[in-house]
Amino acid sequence: MTETLSNSWQQTVVLPVGGLDETGAELRELTLRKMTGNEEALLAEPRARHNGGKLITALLANCVRTADAERLPSAVIRRLSSADRNYLLLELRRLTFGDEMQARYRCPRCQSTTAVTEDLAEIDVRRLDGDADAVEIPVELADGYRDPDRGCQRELVFGLPTGEDEEAAASGRDGNAARQRDALLARCLRRVGDLEPRRVSALGARVLADLSMSDRRLVQRALDAAAPGPDLTRLIVCDHCDEKFRTTLDMSQFFPLA
Repeated sequence: MTETLSNSWQQTVVLPVGGLDETGAELRELTLRKMTGNEEALLAEPRARHNGGKLITALLANCVRTADAERLPSAVIRRLSSADRNYLLLELRRLTFGDEMQARYRCPRCQSTTAVTEDLAEIDVRRLDGDADAVEIPVELADGYRDPDRGCQRELVFGLPTGEDEEAAASGRDGNAARQRDALLARCLRRVGDLEPRRVSALGARVLADLSMSDRRLVQRALDAAAPGPDLTRLIVCDHCDEKFRTTLDMSQFFPLA
């Protein structure tokens, strides 16, 4: 007699954003199963780490099923919003390894490291009611973007990134994290002030690269505050100099390898 998988082996989750399956039907409720040795081998594959977006797609394609226990094609996983993909990673980590995770954060002031035991069950998840494609996140710049015509554009408007955006941004040979981040944001950039859309598309990541450091931080804070999905921002107090600083969840040990 074949038994069904126990609740300790699998878990049903509701996506904070939701997407569409290969037939165009709404996709909101999914089932996760625990990671196995197959996923451990995938995470340990050096070539897989060259593109984090593709690694996440492969990992989720292995471990995610529909509510009817059907496997989702990689193309469907790829089209999910980053908010949904981050949420699935969070729940997969909790299901496989539990809620506690050891994290380490480097202080920007004294460069010392502070160790924190994170409780992943306490992470807030913002859910979206409505169409993800209709989401627009405006950012008012303090210094502004100097466009090629020497005009000053004061507003950027972003949409939500997807797995396709993550993979494309990480596909170049440049391993610089800041430039990869700019490439990702450029794919989500819908408007730059009153510039024509074709000019925004042609400028691409140069818009982000040419912003002042303070405006770049404004963009990041606005996206962190408005985007749906798990809230991965953290307020850390340095153990050594008592400096308070904001950062994002340390995911280096999200899926620990033996």
